[in-house]
Amino acid sequence: MARAAADLRTLYERADRFHFSDPSMRSLHQSVGKALESESAPADLEERYRKALQRYFVGFDRQTRAQLRDLDRRLAELAQAQLNFTAERNVAVKRLENIGDLIALLDEAIA
Repeated sequence: MARAAADLRTLYERADRFHFSDPSMRSLHQSVGKALESESAPADLEERYRKALQRYFVGFDRQTRAQLRDLDRRLAELAQAQLNFTAERNVAVKRLENIGDLIALLDEAIA
């Protein structure tokens, strides 16, 4: 039992770093915490907890990976937009230089 309890405690402590928004998961997590405090975790509670953690975090993993893919895509789009704006700005600056040169020539011609 000591090995299983240690494993359960490790899972509990690692999972305790997260906030469970799902009420049933939060309740089960609290029940496991109380069982660990009293040092009597029933096998069925431990099995339910392990399976619930597996379901919860596999889904959470999938959701977080999708979020990262979306953010990476959006960052790439932003980088491309920044590159495009910089190029467009450089064209406008060059145009201003050429206009300034032309105006200077006109000023000389008219004066």
